[in-house]
Amino acid sequence: MSKAIVVGSINMDIVAFVKKHPKIGETIFGNDVKYFPGGKGSNQAVSCKRIGCETAMIGRLGDDSNGQQMLEFLRNEGVNVSGVVKLEQTVTGTAFITVSESSDNSIIVISGANVLWGDEFLKDIDVNEDDIVLAQFEVPDAVIEASFEHAKKYGALTILNPAPVRQISDEILKRTDVMVVNEHELEELSGMPVSAKDDETVFNAAEVLAHKGINSVVVTLGERGVRLFWDGQRKRINSRSVTAVDTTGAGDTFIGGLTAGLLKGGTLKQAAELGNIAASISVTREGAASSIPTIDEVNEIFGNNDGN
Repeated sequence: MSKAIVVGSINMDIVAFVKKHPKIGETIFGNDVKYFPGGKGSNQAVSCKRIGCETAMIGRLGDDSNGQQMLEFLRNEGVNVSGVVKLEQTVTGTAFITVSESSDNSIIVISGANVLWGDEFLKDIDVNEDDIVLAQFEVPDAVIEASFEHAKKYGALTILNPAPVRQISDEILKRTDVMVVNEHELEELSGMPVSAKDDETVFNAAEVLAHKGINSVVVTLGERGVRLFWDGQRKRINSRSVTAVDTTGAGDTFIGGLTAGLLKGGTLKQAAELGNIAASISVTREGAASSIPTIDEVNEIFGNNDGN
C-alpha cells in the first residue's frame, strides 16, 4: 500500500494566547498558556494519517518528558514511529508560539534533537515507487538531500515545504517534484516581489521556481486560497469563509491533505482542494496537531465541493 514518509521535525509547542503581540522591549500579560504536540514534520505526519493515508515518521527526539509525550502521541495517532529515534542527553525540539486575538501568530523554535542526525537514518526509510517522501526545513539540508536522493532511487514522489525559509541547495532542488510555499517563502526563494492580492505576481514568481527545476509549485495564501503552477498551467483555488481562531499549523494541515489526495490518485488540483478544505477546518480550532481534522470531517465538505 502506498504511504507518506515524513522526514522532519518533532516539537512540543508552548502556546501563549494574548490580546496583541508585544513590541520590542514591551512586557504584556497573556490570557492563557497551553501545550500542544507540534513540529512541522510531526504535524504533517498527523495530517497525512488523519486525512486517510498510511504514514511513517522519520525524526529525532530528546530523552526528556516532552520526547516521551510526543512519541506516545504519534503512536496513538497511528503513525509508524519505527524511524523515530530518541537521543540521550538531548532536549526535544520546542516551539514558543504567541497567538493574538486576531489569530495571527509568531513563533520561536528551539531545534534541539531535530538538528542532530547521523547517516544511519536512511535504513529507516522503506520507500516504494508509489510512496511520497515529504520534508521541511526544520531539519538539516543534508538530511533532506539524502532522503530525496533515496526516494528518487525508487521512483517515489517528493514534496518539499521550505519552511522556515532559507536558500535551497541545487541538490535538493533537482530532486523536488512538488514545492509548497506561502507568500513570503515564494518571494524569498524567487527573488521577486509577491502580493497575495495580485495573482500575476504570485504566478510569475512561481514560474521562476519552476524554471529552477520544480515540476509543480503550490502557493498557500491563507484567506485568499491557493494558487497552483505546473507545466505552464495556472490555477486558482478560493478559500472557504470561516471564523479563524488560531492559524498555527494550517499550512501543515494543508500539506497533509495535499499529500493524502495525491496518494489516493487525485490530480494536483483535486489534492490541493482537499488540503484547502482541511486547512479551513483547522483554523477554527486551537493548536497545531490538535486542530487537524479527520478524513470524515473533510469528506463531509469535500464531497459537496464543486471545485470552483
